[in-house]
Amino acid sequence: MVAITSFLGINLSAQTQKESIRATYKAEFIFDYEQSKDMFSKNLQPAFKMAIDRGVFVDFILESNKNLSVFRADTKVNNAQHEADMVVQEILKSEQNPLYKDFSKNEYYKQFDINVKTYLVKENIPNFNWKLTKEKAVINGYNVVKAIDQDRDGNEFTAWYSPEIRYKDGPYYFSNLPGLILQAEIISPYFTVIFKINQLEILKENLKINLPTRGKVMTLREMQNDMNV
Repeated sequence: MVAITSFLGINLSAQTQKESIRATYKAEFIFDYEQSKDMFSKNLQPAFKMAIDRGVFVDFILESNKNLSVFRADTKVNNAQHEADMVVQEILKSEQNPLYKDFSKNEYYKQFDINVKTYLVKENIPNFNWKLTKEKAVINGYNVVKAIDQDRDGNEFTAWYSPEIRYKDGPYYFSNLPGLILQAEIISPYFTVIFKINQLEILKENLKINLPTRGKVMTLREMQNDMNV
């Protein structure tokens, strides 16, 4: 009886063992200058062109315990000081608040601080209609499979996920594939963004992630309508 109890205890301990991940990604932003220069006033366009020529890179961190995840810019690494880093500064400004995903409810949360107002956008996690391909590769030592999608506006999405890492998560809004997304691409008429994993840590602990509560809860459209009032 003691032996059986001990055996069951060992197995129960193994079954309840916690695990989380911490992944760092480097995002490269590739702009079409002629298509996107009007985002900036004419006096800033030369600096924008300089930034494109130098390359625009921003580091991000993803932490996930499978149920909840948080994706944020790594402000300790990103240090935009040069005039040509103006695009990085703008990206960091727009990403000053993390993006949270709650997979138990299939929802995401993101706080926006605009002027004197604080909004908390809550929406369903974007429903990517992934088409799983047979194309395979190896990224950072992990076997990955390619998945693709395209939205109504013609934006193209590519994700390389690893079935070896059983987290249906990834950088930014990317998710809901049978494995962690190690590389993702957004291709639009104005720019391309490529997220590439730098490092992956498997943590033998259940990371505590608290969803944001500050700000008036609303959808993205409701926030945009409120801003235009």
